[in-house]
Amino acid sequence: MVEEILFSKYYKEIATPILRKSLEEGLKLIDKLKSNFLIEGQEITFLCPENREKWSVVFRSKKGFIGGKEEFHFPSIRKVAVSSIIPLKDITSQCIITHPNRGFELVYKNLNEDVPYLLEIEFDIEDPRLINNLVYKNVQKDTVQDYRRYWMQAQLKFVDVLDKAFSNVRFEDLDFDVRVSTHEDIRTSIPASFKRELEVVVKWMSETDRERKRRLSREHLRLLRARRGGRVKHKRSILEILQELQDIFLPRTFRTFLQVRQDFYYHDCFRGVDYYSAPFPTWPKFMTIITRTHLNLDKPAANGYLDFDYQKFKKKIEDIFSSFL
Repeated sequence: MVEEILFSKYYKEIATPILRKSLEEGLKLIDKLKSNFLIEGQEITFLCPENREKWSVVFRSKKGFIGGKEEFHFPSIRKVAVSSIIPLKDITSQCIITHPNRGFELVYKNLNEDVPYLLEIEFDIEDPRLINNLVYKNVQKDTVQDYRRYWMQAQLKFVDVLDKAFSNVRFEDLDFDVRVSTHEDIRTSIPASFKRELEVVVKWMSETDRERKRRLSREHLRLLRARRGGRVKHKRSILEILQELQDIFLPRTFRTFLQVRQDFYYHDCFRGVDYYSAPFPTWPKFMTIITRTHLNLDKPAANGYLDFDYQKFKKKIEDIFSSFL
């Protein structure tokens, strides 16, 4: 059965062994169920963030079947549930005995002949390349006047192969990482006087020679008076400004500069690993935005875009420095 499903003229050589290995356990389970039950439908859902696959099988008992139980040896199973469909009721506690790191037992004696049941099983996906080999993903940047737009595309590969095996195949919460650049917006929004004062403060913090430290203190005082019209007090300190700049990159704040449209939705964002040095690592050169979408056999493709309102972002930075100058 596995060979018939997997070998398609459209199936790429690199994906064939990976998909075969992933489907193998679930297909063995279904073949085993067929000896005692009528299989009326089967669906596989790839739970993308969890890196798991969930098999959903609708079955009925065969006429004249004598109850008992059977063990399913699948160590990678993480969750098992059984529900009657009519009436809708969870009967997992009556039908399932789990054995950690070994599998589970399905107790047949509590299953009625004329009732359809839903068996749901979750497996770990062992190969991290599987989902990427089944889904084409693309992110393109298209800059327009008022914002930066990042187009996103997702497309199921090998739809013919998956359609032969299942009544439906779903990909839930498929992640897209979009890198939004912030470096130039920050660089062009920060006053030269702030950068110079920051350099002096950083040197002062690391300096150990008493005389050089004293000269840096005098230079800092001169810069303070220069930007405060001869006064030392009343204007905000450089550390207060730095704190406000850091707060811009918190997810709850940076989210306000973003819009995700069409088949995708916003999930989260976090700082990139590269930092702008002014003169030490202070704020990220880019933010990573996580968007998500869903795919299935009826809707094997998704299109959407993320807009970054960089003008609003720059305005936020400029407003912070209005209390500095």
